[in-house]
Amino acid sequence: MPRRQTLRAVLCAIVAVLAAGPARTAMPIRDYGLKDYVRVSEDLPHAEEKPWRLVCALPYNCQFQPWIEVDAPAGKTLTFNSSNPLVLYLTPTETQDTVDGKRVYEAKNWVSGEGAVYTIPAGVGVRAVRYRETGYDTSVAGSFWCNDEDFNILWRKAARTAYLCMRDHFYDCPDRERVGFWGDGTPELNQCFYVFDQRAHALAKDLVTRQLQPKFYPGQHLEFLGEYGLWFYYLHSGDLASIAAVYDATKTFLLETYQFGHKNTWYDWGKDSKDTSVIETCFWYIDLGTLRQMALATGHQADLALIDAKRDEVRRTFDQRFWRGRYYQSADVAAPDDRANAMAVNAGLADESKWDAIWTDVLSRTTNASCFFDRWVFEALCRMGRPDQALLRMVTRYRTMIDAPQTTLWEHYDRWWASWLNAFDDASSLNHGWNPPAVVLGQNTVGVRPIEPGWSTFQVLPQEAFLTNLHTTVPTVKGPVTVEIRKSGTEYALSVISPPGTTAVVGLPRRSFTRLNAILANGQTVWNGGYHDVVPGLSWIGEQDGYVKFRLRPGTWHLVGRGVVPLDSPKAPRPKPRAEVALDKRGWVASASVPDGEFLFSGAKIPIKVPAANALDGDYWTGWRDMTRTQYPGQWFQVDMLHRQTFDKVVLDNTWALWDSPTEYAVTLSDDGTTWGQPVATGRGALGITTITFAPQTARYLRITQTGTNPTYHWSIFELSVYRATP
Repeated sequence: MPRRQTLRAVLCAIVAVLAAGPARTAMPIRDYGLKDYVRVSEDLPHAEEKPWRLVCALPYNCQFQPWIEVDAPAGKTLTFNSSNPLVLYLTPTETQDTVDGKRVYEAKNWVSGEGAVYTIPAGVGVRAVRYRETGYDTSVAGSFWCNDEDFNILWRKAARTAYLCMRDHFYDCPDRERVGFWGDGTPELNQCFYVFDQRAHALAKDLVTRQLQPKFYPGQHLEFLGEYGLWFYYLHSGDLASIAAVYDATKTFLLETYQFGHKNTWYDWGKDSKDTSVIETCFWYIDLGTLRQMALATGHQADLALIDAKRDEVRRTFDQRFWRGRYYQSADVAAPDDRANAMAVNAGLADESKWDAIWTDVLSRTTNASCFFDRWVFEALCRMGRPDQALLRMVTRYRTMIDAPQTTLWEHYDRWWASWLNAFDDASSLNHGWNPPAVVLGQNTVGVRPIEPGWSTFQVLPQEAFLTNLHTTVPTVKGPVTVEIRKSGTEYALSVISPPGTTAVVGLPRRSFTRLNAILANGQTVWNGGYHDVVPGLSWIGEQDGYVKFRLRPGTWHLVGRGVVPLDSPKAPRPKPRAEVALDKRGWVASASVPDGEFLFSGAKIPIKVPAANALDGDYWTGWRDMTRTQYPGQWFQVDMLHRQTFDKVVLDNTWALWDSPTEYAVTLSDDGTTWGQPVATGRGALGITTITFAPQTARYLRITQTGTNPTYHWSIFELSVYRATP
């Protein structure tokens, strides 16, 4: 993919300079101390008479420095790095020359990944290995749990992803670039307030007060300078001083600097059919609304007339310019874009009368958005009263990431570079900060968000759709807000714990009932078709926007709606894992139909070795690839398990090289490595992870043979695991 590789190399060189900006205040970094790996590929102590590799697994993706204790003669060279090849863009593999005797060596630079690889010279004995985890000095103070584990996995991976993209500033990713893009920074700032404690707010403030760079992807500035960036920060932090400090620069950018149709007006890495004219108009309109609020808050009322005139002009001409009877579309694209239509809804430019048509003709069938921009599609669906479709879209589009062994969320859905080339992007990060699930699940699904700056007033307006049990904690500047929802066929129970100094606007959603008979607050009936003022601290707001709303003073509240609550779901539950044991593969011997090889990784042309042994080292970031040619019948990969073992399941994980799954395969077994029986299983590979099950078998040798053809992709196995069911 020469064009993609060239773009990546040039982009990495340019953005590092452009995004650096002026020097910033050093951010606090936490040293978590030395930790043990969760798995090492050899039992220690260990030495060999030839050079060898030690591969070590971490419990999750993190920022770390490898550490090793060896017994070695002087003059030997140790090397260590992450098993994540993307770190080689910024951090060369470190080396240490040994001195005689027992010594400890530690890497000087931090890297990121889920595994470490040490290369050990012949004659060097490894006594112990550990790693030192470091990271931005904050803790996970928020939480989310629901009855569907798919969304719990998404929230945990989103939180881990967000944390790994924090250090001296918000990174787009911690391995390939570490650039402070405003686009990536928008959801990263958002997640600070739903996931981490208040120490993370310093990074958010740093982004808010950073000097704007109008030539550096100005479209990303538009995404940030409105309710999703500046105003989001103010509502959550209450920091009016920072808003006042950036008012003039924001006004200048929006009213004087920004140019519509600029070639570098980047909005999304999704499919190139993005309707930029509609998208940027919507963001500009949203930003003008935020600028108006900023003007009122900071004493710039004299600017209101100009701001209002420009907003009125957009609203007056928007439909005339872009409405096509069933959706919004400019003359620049051949088909309606989900991103453009979602933003028209979010901006309030698409009135409710158009929502059904937009859903039917665009949002129900179009998936141009990347995992960055899909956040606004999810939010539009919730705004349109379709939270069930928001959740279904989220879980469908994130399916590969949910099921993958990685603990973080990726740069692209299915690692698919949708712009220009429409192809697998091997250089895309497997930890990218722009993923929004932690924001959407707390802010939209549970419905917890501030109304007034600094959480003086906040709302709990759930849009839980088909979920039946939810629990979340949002770590606000006033203290934690805790919300729990429990649904049965006859009751909808909503519990809220709000901190001192706050007022909560809480609503029971009418759409969650087919019939609502009564509402109880802390055990007393407060509504049964009309309001009853019988509970101190609770007051009536009314029935608005599909909710029965109340205003609550600080404390613990239990609201229960009684009636008929449907519990049917359009989504199948996540399958429960079966009881099984993974066979210990340390010492197993792997071989293949072709010699061990290597490939040149991405635009940087970094040589990556891919021997057969990599598929058994316990690290799914290192693997075997047949680079001699693309998939063809007769390719095989073989494992000697050293002695006969009983098993009934084999998993082939090529998540790192996602599209290299076997087109078709056959599994055969042998006791001597020469005579092979009839296949015990045949089938087609699945994207990323191919799970093969069969009746229990006992054998020493296992072979997977490729029986299909793929003219585009090679065959890869980045980790092979064998299992036996347990009672």
